[in-house]
Amino acid sequence: MTTSRPRILAMLAALVLLTTGTVFLAGPPAQAATGTCSGSKVGGFDLYGDVAINGSTRYGYVEVYYSGGYNCARTVSSPNTWGVSKVMSVELWVCSSGTSNCRLLAPDDRDHGTYRYYAGPVTAYASGKCIWVIGNIYYPPTDSNAGNNKTGWCG
Repeated sequence: MTTSRPRILAMLAALVLLTTGTVFLAGPPAQAATGTCSGSKVGGFDLYGDVAINGSTRYGYVEVYYSGGYNCARTVSSPNTWGVSKVMSVELWVCSSGTSNCRLLAPDDRDHGTYRYYAGPVTAYASGKCIWVIGNIYYPPTDSNAGNNKTGWCG
């Protein structure tokens, strides 16, 4: 049986479309495309739980960035909890005097919900002020909590 050239080209085109579609479906989650902070990373901290998940108690970490008077923070899942739905949060508090009088300036300075990859980013203007960042991951299958860690930066 002979196959015509147009038929071979059509089959190759279909194969390319199928392969390309598979690559797009296997790409990063939509949440990852919008979950980044701009600026320079100025710090962060790990979030550890009480129960080991996939061999580790590190459930994730918090990252803090700074750019042009704005601070940005996000809580990120570690590889052992990546892609699994869990309650996560991040809060960015701005302090009016040192680190003793801190508060959320706006409701969107906090992100709390059930996520698979990260919470945030949250951004607040804090030029010349101190900030507190709070991150949390609650991993439901183990009823284990990692977080409520609060760390401050001044600048």
